[in-house]
Amino acid sequence: MRGLILALLLTACSERSTATNSPSETVDDTKHAGEVPAQPPSPSAKPFSLSEKTDLYDFEYGWPAEAAAIPQLDARFRKEMGEAKAELISVAKEDRSERTVGGYTTSPHATLFGYETAGQSKRLLSLVSSVYRFTGGAHGFNGSNALLWDRRLARELSLQDLLASGQSWTAAIRQPFCVLLDRERQKRREEPVNRDDLFGNCPELKDVTVVPADTDKNGRFDHIAITADQYVAGPYAEGPYDISLPITAKMIERLKPEYSSSFERRPPVQ
Repeated sequence: MRGLILALLLTACSERSTATNSPSETVDDTKHAGEVPAQPPSPSAKPFSLSEKTDLYDFEYGWPAEAAAIPQLDARFRKEMGEAKAELISVAKEDRSERTVGGYTTSPHATLFGYETAGQSKRLLSLVSSVYRFTGGAHGFNGSNALLWDRRLARELSLQDLLASGQSWTAAIRQPFCVLLDRERQKRREEPVNRDDLFGNCPELKDVTVVPADTDKNGRFDHIAITADQYVAGPYAEGPYDISLPITAKMIERLKPEYSSSFERRPPVQ
């Protein structure tokens, strides 16, 4: 599923307004070789949104003002958007041609893709993307992905890049994630989770979307938001599973010093 999401990607135009100012926080602004000063989004930056609907396809693409304010991200998203639209049109035309020859009717194909800001500090911007794609089957599919950007280094990071050498968040995230996931699956299924069932195991972190989130919008990340897309933790009918885990003091202790001020602790999962 996550591989399919990576195939949907983005260069074209049309803008919509409402800029969001970056929250402030106290951070270590010490510069290192090859780095640039961390800068908050420009107040003049606007979110981008493109929407096109024809009898052949339905296409939507967008990203928030915080991403539009970063030239590298804005250019990247425009390029990926153009690629996603070209692919959508190509596949839709091929499908319509084949179905017409066979005497079948067709429905418009769809790609609906959007980034949202999950949180940000002065240095880091955390984005989560959602995608819906319909290619003429019984139903469409939904997916998600994450992008973490370091404004000072001007590049994308992984969660591991935030951690000091030899440190890991895997156990701190996966164990409580599995506990909360099973609680939610039991509610939806109205029966205990059976590990021997097709969707009984807890997914590995590589198979889910993991994104730092600032739930109170104060400029520090306080939770890890995890999304298990359809077919990852349950059948299509159960939909995606969204689990939120608090950032704990022990997790902050494992961060590199330059990133610790971008996070704040919360009580652990009970």
